Order: sequence, then structure tokens, then C-alpha cells
Amino acid sequence: MRERVRAAVIGASGYTGAETLRWLLGHPAVEVVGATARTHAGRPLAELWPQFYGSSLVLSAEPPEADVLFLCLPHGEAARLAPSLQAECIIDLSGDHRLPEPSHSEHYGFSRETEPWLYGLPELGPELLLGARRIANPGCFATALALALLPLAGKMSGRVAAVGVTGSTGSGATPTDTTHHPLRSENLRAYKVLRHQHVPEVERAIGDIKLDFVPFSGPFRRGILVTYTLPACPIRLWEAHFQHNPLVRVVPRPPELLHVLGSARADIGVIEGGDVTVVQCAIDNLCRGAATQAVANLNLRMGWPMHLGLDRVSAVP
Repeated sequence: MRERVRAAVIGASGYTGAETLRWLLGHPAVEVVGATARTHAGRPLAELWPQFYGSSLVLSAEPPEADVLFLCLPHGEAARLAPSLQAECIIDLSGDHRLPEPSHSEHYGFSRETEPWLYGLPELGPELLLGARRIANPGCFATALALALLPLAGKMSGRVAAVGVTGSTGSGATPTDTTHHPLRSENLRAYKVLRHQHVPEVERAIGDIKLDFVPFSGPFRRGILVTYTLPACPIRLWEAHFQHNPLVRVVPRPPELLHVLGSARADIGVIEGGDVTVVQCAIDNLCRGAATQAVANLNLRMGWPMHLGLDRVSAVP
């Protein structure tokens, strides 16, 4: 087992790239050797993101030589760049390698090379990630939706319905008419109703279900909360399934975004109510929904504990 790796972030000017850098720079077994941002090449990282005050890292235009590359690029750009990269491990945080063809083309609107990428939801089997060369990080909604249902995989089938709400950072740093935060503030809007691109990820991860999902744009910056109403199921199924998982907490009450923001953890609330059970999952979309999940995938790929470097507590109000 190697003790350290050299890592770089490709696409550090976006929210996901900056968040990934934040966790890698504090990781005890990672040496960050570079970060790219083409339109900001030559600028110190701390000039672009003042949060990194004290860092000597300077942004570059081209990927540096590294053992592990984290692709934090817009959809489409990662697929174009990945075939030319030679790092021993690449972890793609975009949606470019999560789905097989033709499902990928149907949901993302373009085709890409079919080199096999491992779907990197750690809870699907940590042993599968050991030594993996190409890892596709799950989507943020897909992560919350799948975690909430995983204890029922193989125990239920048919249609299930869910609703979810996400913060504005999930839409990236470039504003549009429907994602710009001033248009989301003091507003609540459903979007991509029954056709969100993360749904097929969940259906593949769980198996034997058809997911009807209604996502909402929330009037806040960070966080995701999803809700299922299911036939009666005991909370002990979730407690048993996640009892050894350091990054999932099961509680008998509704979870809150405030309790997970800035952390690597997912909180799952299971509320039993006679004939029905309400299951909710709360995550930080930029952390467990992106950056810290990518770091957990790196940890498992290297044979390290899944939570290495990820055991920070949530932000306190």
C-alpha cells in the first residue's frame, strides 16, 4: 500500500474544483502538485479564491504530471480531455462517464468513447474501487437518492417516487436565466420533472425499481435534501446497512442541511408511521455530492480507510 500520492485538480475555477482542492490540501496522504484553470493560468490560487490564503499554488493551463487527476470540468469537456491523459488514476466529477451508451447520449446529448469507467459510489462495494484506473463520481442528486434506498436493494421492486431540493451551487459558477441565484432567492421551482439525468444512475445502482423524481431549485447556496414515502419499513434496515460506514449517519428524525453542510457525511432520517415510512437523505452537494465523495473514492482506490482526511465536523452556524 502506497503511503502518498501526487494529485492535481483539472478545472479549479469552478465550485466543485475549488471544493476538491480544499479537501485535498488537508489530506494527510496527498501532495497537491497542481491545478488548472485555462482562463486564469498564471494566477495564484489564493488570488482567484481568497479562501486559500497562504497557499503557494499557482494555476496552470495544462495538466501537470500527477498520479491522480480529478476532472472538475463542465459536462462534455471531461470526455474530450480524458482520452489524452496518462495519469494512473482519473476521477471524473462531471457526468461524462457515469452512464453507459446509449443512455449517456440520451441524457447528456452527446456520445463519448466507451472506455470502461467504474461508477464510484463507495457504498456499492469498496473492494471494487481498489486499484481502479478510471472512476466516474456519481451525481449529487443520485448520491442522496441512492443512499436513501440502498438498504432496500433486492428487497423491493416496482415504482418509487421522490422529491428533492438542491442549492444554487449545484448549477455551477456560470449563471443562466434559470440558475442565477437572485432568480432563485425567495423562490422555489421544479425543473426537469421526471427527466432528471441522475435518475438512471439511481435505477442502475438499486436495480428492480423505476424512479419518478421531481427535483426543485432551492433558494439557498449549498445542500441537497431528498424525500421518499415508502411502504412500511423498519429503521433497523438502515441502521444495520450503514452501521460500519463512517460517512453515513442514520437518525430517527428528519435530517437537516445545516447538520451536514461543509462535511463529508450523509444524514439519513427514517421516520416510521404505521403503514408508511418516510426516508430522507441530506448531503452537502459540493462535498458528499461531489468533492469528498471523489476523495473517498481515491482513499478506497489506494486501500486507505474511506474517511481518511474526511473527518471534519460540519460548519457551526
